[in-house]
Amino acid sequence: MTGRVGSTAGLVAVVGLACLLGGCDGDDPAPRHAASATPTPGDPAGAPPRPTRAASAGNAPPSSGCDLLSLTRVEEVLAIGPVHTRPADAGRTCDYLDGRERRVLTVTVGQLPQAMVGGPVDAARSSATGGGPRETLPGIAEAAVLYQDPVRGLGLAFARARGDLVVAVDLTVPAADRERLVALARTAAAALETAG
Repeated sequence: MTGRVGSTAGLVAVVGLACLLGGCDGDDPAPRHAASATPTPGDPAGAPPRPTRAASAGNAPPSSGCDLLSLTRVEEVLAIGPVHTRPADAGRTCDYLDGRERRVLTVTVGQLPQAMVGGPVDAARSSATGGGPRETLPGIAEAAVLYQDPVRGLGLAFARARGDLVVAVDLTVPAADRERLVALARTAAAALETAG
């Protein structure tokens, strides 16, 4: 019986983390020009009201994955330029693109209750995708894991607790070395620290 409860809790943590980093609200992001077409809560002509994901100001994550790293910092660390951003997933994901529209960096930010993901260590480990080797890195956040994903490239996932919530950040670069990715992760972690 204990094994069954443990595996169920593990499945809940994995599904919760997938929602944290990929989104599970079932809605496609609305086009920017259609944002005002969303019915207001209680509008009888629209869909039933949905609960909002409100968080207290002290626990609020960055409003966008693009908020953690400036264009200048990305250009400086990756030794490329100029770059620009393209937000996705309602702002949870931010792609940094070069002048040829090639992805040079992706930053994904998510937030879930600790009870669902099991804390920063579990959130960071679960965010690391791919079957390659993983390395725990100290000194970036409460928990950080460097990993290799065969599709997305070199990745670094880190997480920190905010009250009863966990904020997880995942950075991936298709072509960069470890030192550059770690430098970007340190900058993003510092920005996350000052954001809340």
